[in-house]
Amino acid sequence: MILAHGKTKTVLPGPRENTVILETADVLTGGDAAKKETIAGIGVHKTTQAANVFTLLNAKGLSTAFIRRESPNRLLCHRCEMLPLELVMRRYAWGTCLLRHPAYRAVDGRPYRFPEVQWEVFHKWAVVVRPLVDEPRRMPEDEARDLYLRDGVWPKSVYTDPYVQTAGDQWCLYPPKEDLATSQSLMCIEPLLDRDDLAAVVDEIMLPAFKALEEAWGKVVTAYGPVELVDVKIEIGRRSSDKKIVIADVIDNDSWRIWPGGDPARQLDKQCFRDDHPLSRVAENYALVAGLTGRFNDR
Repeated sequence: MILAHGKTKTVLPGPRENTVILETADVLTGGDAAKKETIAGIGVHKTTQAANVFTLLNAKGLSTAFIRRESPNRLLCHRCEMLPLELVMRRYAWGTCLLRHPAYRAVDGRPYRFPEVQWEVFHKWAVVVRPLVDEPRRMPEDEARDLYLRDGVWPKSVYTDPYVQTAGDQWCLYPPKEDLATSQSLMCIEPLLDRDDLAAVVDEIMLPAFKALEEAWGKVVTAYGPVELVDVKIEIGRRSSDKKIVIADVIDNDSWRIWPGGDPARQLDKQCFRDDHPLSRVAENYALVAGLTGRFNDR
C-alpha cells in the first residue's frame, strides 16, 4: 500500500501506528521535474545524508519526524500532516534570491554574505494567472504539471513555488523569480500558520536548524578549506501523534548549497545536476557528501 508517491520518494505505511516509511528512489529531478534522470546509488546516498542530518538535529534537541534508518534507502519517520510550504534559510545571497533582491548581486566577484541568517517562505502549490485562467488559481504542482508543462517548459502564466509575504492578516504570493520591489502580488490567501506558530517555526526550527548545520559543515575540512553552508530548504508538518510542528520530509544534498572553501565553483550539491554536469560526476558528489555528513555525529 502506497500512501503517497512523489518525484523521488514513496511514502509507505510504517510498522506501528502514526509512523511511515520514506523510500528514496535512484532519481534526481530539476526544474520542477522538467528534468529527470535515473542514477544508480543516488537513493542510498540521499538516505545516508538525511539520516546523518536528522541524527544531528535530534541530538541538538530540534523536533523532527525522523526515528531511525530502516534500510539503505528507507527511513522510519513519524507520520505527519505536511504543510505545503518550503522554508529557506540563507547565509549568502545566491540563486533565485538575487532575482528577488538584485541589490545583493556581487560587485567584486564574491557573493554577498548576510551578517544574520535570512529566512524566506515559499508555497509548494503553483499559481496560475491570466490568460490561462480568468481568476488567479492555486493548485498542487502535480496538477499544474499535467495541465501546463510541455516539453519541460512552463508557460509564463504559471508560477511554481511562489514567494510568500507573511506580514499582515493575509499571506500574499509573489513571483519567485522577479524583483520583489517591483513585482505585483499574484494572489492572497489565508495564512497557513498563525502569527504565534510562524514565530515559533522561525525561532525554534528554522534558525536553530540552519545554525546546527552551518556549524557541522564548518567542522568538515576539505583540501580547499571548511565547507560553507550557503542556504538550506526544509519542510514541516504536524505530527499525527501530538500535532506538534516538526521538521519533516528529508534534508539531503537536494536541500542545500554547500561550497568547499566558500568557492561556488566547487559546489557539491544538486546544483551540479541542474548545471548539466556529467551524471558520473553528480553521482560522485552525492557519494562524497554522504561520507562527509557522516562526520556530523563524530564524538
